[in-house]
Amino acid sequence: MVPILLVSDKTHLTNFSVDKKLWPVYMSIGNIRSSMRNMHTMHAWIPIALLPIVPKRLNKIQGYLVEAHEIQALQTVHDVLTHLLKPLSNKTCQKGY
Repeated sequence: MVPILLVSDKTHLTNFSVDKKLWPVYMSIGNIRSSMRNMHTMHAWIPIALLPIVPKRLNKIQGYLVEAHEIQALQTVHDVLTHLLKPLSNKTCQKGY
């Protein structure tokens, strides 16, 4: 088995827009030495997805529930990652074993 590494971090798109950000997800394999994997020229990290960004809260809307919105946003990210990582699940990896 080969270990899979996933990382994500907020990326600011431009200096001219205050709230334009992305959350890219990158993937690499774990059996590459970290000194090599972290060298930009090695291209060991592959972008595989852009996570959805939660819009700013609209507290002024009547009937708006902040807690419900946060739960829905977390569930959306969870669903995206589940779909994204499904090909790597044990059920699909163990076909030949």
